[in-house]
Amino acid sequence: MINLFRKFRRQQISSKQYKKYLIYIIGEVFLVVIGILIALQINNWNEGRKMNTEKLKILVELQNEFKENQNALDRKIDLHKFISSQTDDLVNLFNPIPKKADIKKIDTLIITMAFMPEFKATTSVLNSEKLALVQDSKLKSHIADWKFSYEEYRQQIKITYDLYYNHIYPFISENYQIKNAGGIFFESNKSFFDVDIMKILSNSAFENHVFMRSINAKSILNSATKLKEIQKIIIKNIETVIINE
Repeated sequence: MINLFRKFRRQQISSKQYKKYLIYIIGEVFLVVIGILIALQINNWNEGRKMNTEKLKILVELQNEFKENQNALDRKIDLHKFISSQTDDLVNLFNPIPKKADIKKIDTLIITMAFMPEFKATTSVLNSEKLALVQDSKLKSHIADWKFSYEEYRQQIKITYDLYYNHIYPFISENYQIKNAGGIFFESNKSFFDVDIMKILSNSAFENHVFMRSINAKSILNSATKLKEIQKIIIKNIETVIINE
């Protein structure tokens, strides 16, 4: 085709038919432009296909990450429920003149306050720069809510750590023998030192600390439950986005 145009151009120049030659020039330029546009279109299509493939890959990885977090969080929620229940039981035993209670139960309740499970989310995809490929506004909004709620959960865990190590543990170390909790969470024989359980359960300051631990346990449980609901929504949202891609 190009050779044909060249032959035609030589014929037109030799015969000095400039008008026809001008038409030929325009036609040649037009063909070149069309060729460039087609090449650009193909390149854009290839780039778009690559981007869509990468986007789907990120969405699948993000979905798997949230499913993994959901399973981990379910296990932590069960523990948070247990701790909340145990601290409530301990709070209800405080009294200026406490009733006699099962010593083994008291051991369990006291040592449970030292048990602080924490959900540590996997965020390798969430913190990846590739997450910018996700353009769905609803999904991005849910992810933003999750990040805020997760940070709130972590702050409440920190508050509990501070409460325990600054207030609860100092009292326990002075008034209770931690060895007595042996067999509950670790192997240990009973302490040879006496423990006055009635004195512990009639201490108003310790009641305040345990009550705050109970409140924190409920707050942590509520935050974890909220996180679970957000993660459930995100997983469904990702499924919808993948289907529509």
